[in-house]
Amino acid sequence: MATVPPVSDAAVAFDRPADRDAAERLAAELGLPVAKKFRDPHGLHLVWAAAGETDHQLELRVVAPGHPLRGGRGVRSDLLKLDVTSPAGRSLRTPLLKAAGVKRGAPRPRVLDLTAGLGEDTWLLASAGCRVVAVERHPLVHALLADGLRRAAVEAPETADRITLPPAQDARTALNQADITAANPPPAVAVIDPMFPGPRKTAERKAMAVLRWIAGDDPDADGLLKPAADAASRRVVVKRPRAAPPLAGCPPTVVHGGRGLRFDVYAGAELEKIRTLHPII
Repeated sequence: MATVPPVSDAAVAFDRPADRDAAERLAAELGLPVAKKFRDPHGLHLVWAAAGETDHQLELRVVAPGHPLRGGRGVRSDLLKLDVTSPAGRSLRTPLLKAAGVKRGAPRPRVLDLTAGLGEDTWLLASAGCRVVAVERHPLVHALLADGLRRAAVEAPETADRITLPPAQDARTALNQADITAANPPPAVAVIDPMFPGPRKTAERKAMAVLRWIAGDDPDADGLLKPAADAASRRVVVKRPRAAPPLAGCPPTVVHGGRGLRFDVYAGAELEKIRTLHPII
């Protein structure tokens, strides 16, 4: 895969002339230029795209000439496509919810999603009744997530109200913020979903391939395990490829398997052991 592009390789674009002013405001907020109509030098466009006659949606489009991810449908956060209403979608027996300790008849845990990405796990947890703080450090991905939450809130306001999205920031920074770590009660669960270590052996969704290109492989993911354990009162959940080693080499308490992936859960004695380790892990 191509090297990770800097944010400076991105520009804000728009599909409709009427949206120029809105796109310029977004560009100013993100500190990005507005794309030129012809021969724009940027390889990534964050596009203020039309969604019906009056609404918009943010899309990330790869426009670098000759890039294998160029063209096709833009990447966006599309949370309402997730199944949270069918019997299977409402089930608390899905691997993510089991790993997070969501149980019928029990109070829902407060969750820190430390690597929120496009927000799919955040939305699934919130749909199950959890209050979730979603942390995303890459400014372009954060913009896509914020827009996805905005659009989803129109049809599912109660779920959206359970989600807090702080400004774009690194997970370590978020863990040091008083309004997160000093909450009362403290967050019960921290979820870490680092970019799966590559290269991919199977086909990868375009959205994930684009995120991998712009965000890299999260080489610092091992260092999140201890601060996450320090912040969470009950458990840390780590999403991993099925055959990947555990994060930071620390064996989990229990594993919940999914399709092509697994959720490693650290609780009890294993959680306490991680809390005593040196911060460099």
